[in-house]
Amino acid sequence: MSEPVNTKASSPSPILEIRELKKSFKDTDVLKGISLSVDKGNVVTIIGPSGSGKSTLLRCASFLETVDGGDIIYDGRYAVKDGTAAPKKELSGFRSLFGMVFQNFNLFPHYSVMKNITEPPILHGCGREEAEERAVSLLKKMGLEGKEKA
Repeated sequence: MSEPVNTKASSPSPILEIRELKKSFKDTDVLKGISLSVDKGNVVTIIGPSGSGKSTLLRCASFLETVDGGDIIYDGRYAVKDGTAAPKKELSGFRSLFGMVFQNFNLFPHYSVMKNITEPPILHGCGREEAEERAVSLLKKMGLEGKEKA
């Protein structure tokens, strides 16, 4: 499924491209042909009123929700083509290219800082040692070194 997208040699392909994305819930069309393109290194903010489809768009782009139509292309490869997603094994690789910050923190209050940071990558196949090394590095970058057990 993740065959390369045909692009012009003179322009680099975007890191994320969404074309004519559609999503409905029962009789309600939520995404009605949304298209966007994000170049590498850019940060995108999606704003709009409550119920306008922001969360649905993000959930579709991160494969937490299935789509009804359209394409999602990560780094020049199809993750979804004409509404059909790549196999689950391939989607796992695409998920690593996408990150979002939820409005609510969505942390587990009964977990330590370290466990909250390491659990998601471990669940996605990263080894515990590698996940912990990355977590320590991230905490250091954020000025939170030494807070692993908090």
